[in-house]
Amino acid sequence: MTTKKTTTKDAPLVATAIAAPPEFDLFTYCELSGETRLEHDLLEELEPRFDGWQQHLKAYRLSAGGEKDPGFVILWLEKPVEDEVEGIWQDSPSAGMAFHNLAIHMVMSAVQNLVPELADRGCAPLPKPTKEVLAAFKKLGLEWNKEGTVNRQFAVFTNMPAIASCGTCMLKAKCESPAKD
Repeated sequence: MTTKKTTTKDAPLVATAIAAPPEFDLFTYCELSGETRLEHDLLEELEPRFDGWQQHLKAYRLSAGGEKDPGFVILWLEKPVEDEVEGIWQDSPSAGMAFHNLAIHMVMSAVQNLVPELADRGCAPLPKPTKEVLAAFKKLGLEWNKEGTVNRQFAVFTNMPAIASCGTCMLKAKCESPAKD
């Protein structure tokens, strides 16, 4: 397990690598993809890609420590996966979309295994990062964009443990979820 300490004038944040084993679930993948069935050839390509991409899945808990610190989780797929999906997309838009959805499924499966209560809500609220969180991102090689994303296409940043409220989510104003509170 790797630990990277980030110190600011306020409280230091520690980024601790955590295991985030995703699980491929065909039903969830089909639901995410909007498909009711998959071609056999595509199905045979999904598993090896899912298995191969796991080496590019990174997950960290960001925490100042102590029981009162709720902490955060940041989880992403590294650039080689983005490049692979883009290459597939250039060859075949339909296959590109299928593997784009596979990458999303992988990240969401992994974060739901880390923070199981997210599955109940069907989303992972996006908190506004503090300057301490931004410093931790920088140490991890990530950049926060003004749009409210990191510089990785397939990523999740949320509270850990989950805060079951839309009130803390930066996307609340744009959210179309029927579960929105």
